[in-house]
Amino acid sequence: PQHKVVQSFLERPLSFTRLPHVAGTEQNLHLARRIQTQWKEFGLDTAELVSYDVLLSYPNQSAPNYVAITDEHGNEIFNTSLFEVPPPGYENVSEVLPPYNAFSAQGVPTADLVYINYGRAEDFFKLEREMGINCTGKIVIARYGKIFRGNKVKNAILAGAKGMILYSDPVDYCAPGVSPYPDGWNLPGGAVQRGNVLNLNGAGDPLTPGYPAKEYTFRYDTDEGVGIPKIPVHPIGYHDAEMLLRYID
Repeated sequence: PQHKVVQSFLERPLSFTRLPHVAGTEQNLHLARRIQTQWKEFGLDTAELVSYDVLLSYPNQSAPNYVAITDEHGNEIFNTSLFEVPPPGYENVSEVLPPYNAFSAQGVPTADLVYINYGRAEDFFKLEREMGINCTGKIVIARYGKIFRGNKVKNAILAGAKGMILYSDPVDYCAPGVSPYPDGWNLPGGAVQRGNVLNLNGAGDPLTPGYPAKEYTFRYDTDEGVGIPKIPVHPIGYHDAEMLLRYID
């Protein structure tokens, strides 16, 4: 009966989300096999797992990315958080990756900081045409929302930026009158939204754009991948973002 199928899914939300399951990891494969088994139990005629050889991006856990403010002598006077504070009950979960944007370029750019709102084309037009602010050679900071993060990065590159910071603004990600998690369901100030910053427009794997990433498909070299940004990109929480924005006049 259908009601049993729905109930079966509703009883398992935490079992699928309680542990990190980043693409390409053993935990992700474990969940895929569980779903395959359940679908067969639910009566599907077939449920297959098909392997693809795709390019993935992981952070350096021994040397996590961060953003720093430096003084006139080059000394770091503020650093963004390397890791998020785990919520109650998750202190011993060790598979959580540090904040990062997948497929970001490597590098340590240093420059003045420019706020670019959502990083849309109209935001850059306003900066350059109405406010006389040029983003060439600058590090830009944008809030998530309105458009895909990969398009924000593409717009920043076209504007000449040498680095980009992304953050989740409470205006967009918090409901009024609700406490941050774990006291409520709003986003905590130290939480960081992850995600890739490719600009592929649905073309699939950056090394085999438009084609399945199988062993028989022509494959670009890693440094030739399509849609991979040429500037470093890093996400932060809104508590850290507030500290950075305080330094902008």
